[in-house]
Amino acid sequence: MNKSYLIIAIVTLFFIIAGFQIMNKSGKKQETQEPVSLGSATLVSGLESQTNYEGAVVVSVVPIKSIDDSWGFEIILDTHSVELNDDLTKTSILIADNKSYYPIAWDGDSPGGHHRSGILRFNFILPQPTSITIKILEVGGIKERNFIWRLK
Repeated sequence: MNKSYLIIAIVTLFFIIAGFQIMNKSGKKQETQEPVSLGSATLVSGLESQTNYEGAVVVSVVPIKSIDDSWGFEIILDTHSVELNDDLTKTSILIADNKSYYPIAWDGDSPGGHHRSGILRFNFILPQPTSITIKILEVGGIKERNFIWRLK
């Protein structure tokens, strides 16, 4: 009788381990992405969105394919305690290979309220950098929020 319990335990353990391996393979993120042509430059598609939960304001940044001659990042600001009055063209910086670039446009909600979203646009950077960082300064009392992606 003890032998049959041991066999059942081993078979059950096998199925549990196999199930975890299947879940890990299906949920695994792709490490490399194919470049997408954006006019005269490329920005890697499929870059993951990133969210920062520090302080009273939740900030999410989503790299997007631009439809004009710029790189676009969807910015989503969400809070229930402070007014979102920041001018993101003045409080955001793109760092690419240790060089700073400033936004050329904000296409989105005007300042105010508790929920804002829009597209922050930057000029193309050629050649394509190996990494990019979006820095958003002084939103919701947080000195600096960094959103970092490796491109190559």
